Amino acid sequence: MHPVNQNRELKIGSADVSLRGLILPMGLRIDTVLIQGSNLSCSYSPTNITAEEPGKLDVFVSAVDLNQFLNTMAGTGLKNISIEAKDGALHIRATKTVLIDVKAYAVCTLRIDSHRKLFVDLQSVEIMGVGTKQLIQSQLDKINPVVDTADFPIPALMDTVQIVDGGIKVLGRVHAPD
Repeated sequence: MHPVNQNRELKIGSADVSLRGLILPMGLRIDTVLIQGSNLSCSYSPTNITAEEPGKLDVFVSAVDLNQFLNTMAGTGLKNISIEAKDGALHIRATKTVLIDVKAYAVCTLRIDSHRKLFVDLQSVEIMGVGTKQLIQSQLDKINPVVDTADFPIPALMDTVQIVDGGIKVLGRVHAPD
């Protein structure tokens, strides 16, 4: 067996990493995380990976996973939460029990803050045909931000977010760990 030369450096033309079913510390399951990088260098002792330029980040959270997360996080506040990702917005239906069951319908958009945190922003809400944001906003405050790149396994920045049929797509950049 030959000893490993600790000063060696590997050159990597390109690398693709695919993570499936990544569960963030707060419980949100991310369907897929795709990371692409090029012109990488890897050295030993300690192991270090560097890149000449940031890699690409492509994240997809399905509406099913977001729905499950919201139902888990809602606690006793809301129940029967259902989410539909369509027309560039999240359409949320839920039931709030206040002596009787009260049905709510909300339309939300997504916002990236400082390239690191993804927030759900309430645009409109109807409860029994009447618009009132306070009830739903208090629930959103409990879950925001829904994604924080500090929870990712490598340093990442989010650049764009799109609500697409079936879920949420986030594009961004990754950097080699320091």
